[in-house]
Parts: sequence; structure tokens; C-alpha cells
Amino acid sequence: MMSDHVEVLGPPPPNVEKSQTMYHNIRPNVPEEFRDDPLYAKASAQDHLDAKAAKQARRDHRAAMVVAAKAIQDRRGREDVGLSAEEAPAKKRKAPKK
Repeated sequence: MMSDHVEVLGPPPPNVEKSQTMYHNIRPNVPEEFRDDPLYAKASAQDHLDAKAAKQARRDHRAAMVVAAKAIQDRRGREDVGLSAEEAPAKKRKAPKK
């Protein structure tokens, strides 16, 4: 009934970051007979640079978000540091069951 209106989509493009991770981190642990699988293929030089740039941009964005969150906490007057080991109340030990 609705199959006339459904468009079949092709597979999504490969994720270059994941393919780089699969090659460098996972492939060494894969048995020898499966290492030639396209899933573990080495990314091209351009894909490697694209993945590296994406990871660096994400790292920079996360660092900026940490700085922004700390600034907001400071404006609100909250302390970012918890109690030190000396100031923390001691935990009470439960009496052994008899």
C-alpha cells in the first residue's frame, strides 16, 4: 500500500574517523585471515587528514565548552572544588552481623 511512496536509499558514506580507528586499534587484534576485509582497510591520506581535522575540531570545541561552563559556575558563585580528604566527614562503619 505505502510501498509506492517509499524511496529506497543507498548505504550511507563510510565514516572516515571510524575506518581510521578500525585500522589502527582493531585490526591488530583481528585474526590474520580476516585482515584483508574492506572493513579494516587503511584509509587514504586525504581521509586520514579529514579524520584528524575532525577529531582536533571536536577536541577544541570540548575544551571551549569546559572553559565556558567554568565561567558560568564562577559567575553563579559556586565553588568548583569539592571537599578535601581532611575536610570530608569520615564514613561510619557498619557493625558486623552476628
